[in-house]
Amino acid sequence: MKLRLISQDPLACPREIVLDQFPAEIGRGVDVALRIDDRWISRRHCRLELVAGEIVVHDLGSRHGTYVNGRAIESSLLQPGNELCLGLSHFIVQLIPDSFSGVVHESGELDVAVGAPRRSFALA
Repeated sequence: MKLRLISQDPLACPREIVLDQFPAEIGRGVDVALRIDDRWISRRHCRLELVAGEIVVHDLGSRHGTYVNGRAIESSLLQPGNELCLGLSHFIVQLIPDSFSGVVHESGELDVAVGAPRRSFALA
């Protein structure tokens, strides 16, 4: 299973982020799998886990919270079309099953696989 996060900021670069290795921590710190340069995001903001074929997000005690569809969560299952908000960064969730072999989307942006090497993005 892969998770595609589509930034709702039209000026974000990259606009789409694909996570394919779990668990993965998101934050502004240097020791997370996905670093987002957003001053409202904690150094270790949230963790994404693959549980029984589904993606679950866990807030890691972040100062400003993790939100799914506008609701503050401690832990939540992510479904396609959900809005995941971390600080000032807002993403729409897409799930890509392992059996999917193509890359089909209308944005025209390139997918960025985030795995072993750390990536850093300025999205806010």
